[in-house]
Amino acid sequence: MKKFLCPALFALLMLSAPAWPQSEAQDEFMAGLALEYSPEGSPNYKRAAAHYEKAAAAGSREALLALARLSAPQGPLWRDGAAWRDRLLAAARAGWPEAAFNLARALEQNQAPARGLNPAQYYLQAAAAGHGPAALRLGELYLAGGGGLRRDEKLAALWFTAAAENHEEAAALALGKLYYETDPPTAARWLERTGLPEAAWLLGEIRLKEGRFIEAVNSFTVAADQGYAPAHLSLGLLNLDNDFGRRPDPRAALRHLKIAAQADLPEGSYHLAHIYLEGRGTPKDGITAAFWLHRAAARGHARARAEYDKLTYNFSVGQKKRLERMIEEGITPTMQTTVQ
Repeated sequence: MKKFLCPALFALLMLSAPAWPQSEAQDEFMAGLALEYSPEGSPNYKRAAAHYEKAAAAGSREALLALARLSAPQGPLWRDGAAWRDRLLAAARAGWPEAAFNLARALEQNQAPARGLNPAQYYLQAAAAGHGPAALRLGELYLAGGGGLRRDEKLAALWFTAAAENHEEAAALALGKLYYETDPPTAARWLERTGLPEAAWLLGEIRLKEGRFIEAVNSFTVAADQGYAPAHLSLGLLNLDNDFGRRPDPRAALRHLKIAAQADLPEGSYHLAHIYLEGRGTPKDGITAAFWLHRAAARGHARARAEYDKLTYNFSVGQKKRLERMIEEGITPTMQTTVQ
């Protein structure tokens, strides 16, 4: 593994290096930086590490972080998880949030031997210093009651909020999901702060419950345009009925429900089966309907199994053979046509 930097970028690194007083630590760190990011040829990581070691011994916190970076998995001086852990631990104890976060993640993912270290402790250290991803992970652990932490929704919300304020979109989504049932207006405010497709879909569901149909459709469309299958399911169901004074559009319902069904959403498969049973937006096709009922039942849909058995009871031998072949191949003739 090699790294090469252009002279301009190397100069930027040199200019943005820590503004220490002239000292041995500064000299050694700058020497290591020059060797790691050599603009003139191949970097010399071992010699760079030797200078970083001297800089760290002389009190350079930045050198500790550089050593942890070089010894990381996929890094040029990777040796083993224990060595990486020790580098990260030294940098974390020197006050680097990024090192504390990486240490916590390495411990949690078993990339480094724990030796009595608790990942949550280092997520907390990083999060308290304003590290967004650490705050997000801490919120997840409190919400799930994982990592040795007791489940606590209030603390989860606190850390999700810290992460969301630090521009972590996943944290805003987590807050939206946390408040979805109990406080929809607060949930909506958080969901509006992220461009994630699941957030747009959840926001659409909130707007639908509020009777704000056009806003709901717009949110569902944003999510569907990003390939989010539950949004296609929601749009498919909306186009099947006229609950909001809108004329049903069976062809649009068919288009959206095909996408939801092909994404293995049981509810999508179930409603697509009924479209074929009733011939809404497409000719009636009992065998294709049975295929989708079978798929919905196989994925746990409560009503699909009984309806499948009832539908196929009077199938001819030829129909049953055709259905069995479709189920075995996992595809219907209609799936061979690209959904527009």
